[in-house]
Amino acid sequence: MLTKFISYLKLAWRYIKGVCSFRHREYDLQFVYEDNMWYIDMSWPGDRYNLAMVAGSNHLLTYLDTKKENRVRMLVLPSKKRISNLEGYFECVKQYSGLFAGATYKVNGLPDFTREIWLCPVTLTVLGHYPNFIYIKQIW
Repeated sequence: MLTKFISYLKLAWRYIKGVCSFRHREYDLQFVYEDNMWYIDMSWPGDRYNLAMVAGSNHLLTYLDTKKENRVRMLVLPSKKRISNLEGYFECVKQYSGLFAGATYKVNGLPDFTREIWLCPVTLTVLGHYPNFIYIKQIW
């Protein structure tokens, strides 16, 4: 009982720290494909299923995993405003967001990828907010 309570406190602290902390300019994120699911590769005090990529994000990662290595690494640049002339990046534009509902993004700049992606509230622990624009560059 105490262990579960401590785990929930750590989870709450991670959310608070993500939302209130200083935001980086660019994030280096990794994703892995295990047990027929894509997951963000990060330490997490809660249940692993909270880190699963679903609702279009899984399709995006499969699209990016052209070498079929079950691993995708990318640079992620959140922005309040549209940035033009970023070489090698594709753009995700926020369509909708809600604090506990996650956020839906339209993906621009990837040939033959026409799906929207949904980012769950775990995004708040990584980026601190749901940015209007997210620029992504795959690095391997």
